[in-house]
Amino acid sequence: MEELRILLNNSAVDFEILPNEKPILSVNDALGVYEICETAPTIIIKSEKGYFALLLSGDRDRIDFKQIKKILQCKNVRMASAEEVSEASGFEAGSVPLVGHHLPCVLDQHLLNYPYVYGGVGDANFTLKINPRDLIKVNDIVAEID
Repeated sequence: MEELRILLNNSAVDFEILPNEKPILSVNDALGVYEICETAPTIIIKSEKGYFALLLSGDRDRIDFKQIKKILQCKNVRMASAEEVSEASGFEAGSVPLVGHHLPCVLDQHLLNYPYVYGGVGDANFTLKINPRDLIKVNDIVAEID
């Protein structure tokens, strides 16, 4: 987590790392703690072009893989297995941070509707509060979904 804090401080972004009363590993764990629409889970997907991190709004009911295939110009896209998540990001599934994973990202534009969004830091006992526009500064955004 210290590496993430250094990255964010050096990038001059608007953020806080908040302690959690209980570990948060999923959107369901965040119920009652944060507004679900402001949560931003990081989902790792795999395609024939490699791995990508989806930075999604927690209020999405499902992932539109058709749309993702189209914007990434891929034939096959699927969620990465727990083993693949660890291999691709260096973090366990459910603990992938919003930043610092070094993967190309697909950004959910819904997140830009909020002054702050809340997501992982690589440790379920803490949450990153960040201005969503700063996600563009500190990640390699290769595509956006609306």
